[in-house]
Amino acid sequence: MPIKRILKIAGYIFVPLLPMTVAIYFLFPYLNEEKHKEVAEKHNDDFVIGDTTNVELSSLSAATEEDANGNVEDIGEDFSELKEKTSEFQQHIDSLQREVDSLSTVNDSLEQQLTLAGSGTGNTEVSEEEFSENIKSLLDLDIERLTPILSKMSDEQLVRIFKAGSGLQRKKLLRSLESDRAAKLMTEVL
Repeated sequence: MPIKRILKIAGYIFVPLLPMTVAIYFLFPYLNEEKHKEVAEKHNDDFVIGDTTNVELSSLSAATEEDANGNVEDIGEDFSELKEKTSEFQQHIDSLQREVDSLSTVNDSLEQQLTLAGSGTGNTEVSEEEFSENIKSLLDLDIERLTPILSKMSDEQLVRIFKAGSGLQRKKLLRSLESDRAAKLMTEVL
């Protein structure tokens, strides 16, 4: 048999089935009224045409009614856990706020100390003047008396004295030091 003939026979069989299925679907309420009423009453509470708020399958609705009490308990447990975590987080926030407050207090006190130290620069200038007076009195000593005193001083102190002294005082300082120590002083200064 040719394929054309097979297709014609299949068309004669299946084409009328499609409109018949659609017609039966729409005529079902009129053909089997008892079964239609039974189905309509069963699903009447579950679904209303145009209402999408209460869309549930009938098989799931029975299971959800049984589990509803369990879900309420689960929700209560979840809510209590959330309350506990919220109070815990609030305690952490409070402790961090106290830390921030204490750190800001420390910061304020350090700023006050810094401003006091900044305003005390006049005092350091006076001490610089006193330091230069002390250098003059130190370097007015004879070289024989000055040499043992300078040998006991640190290199940083010698550099500071050298920088603060005048030209003649610097020469006297270098003469009173040993040659190695004088060379070391000059390398640090330069």
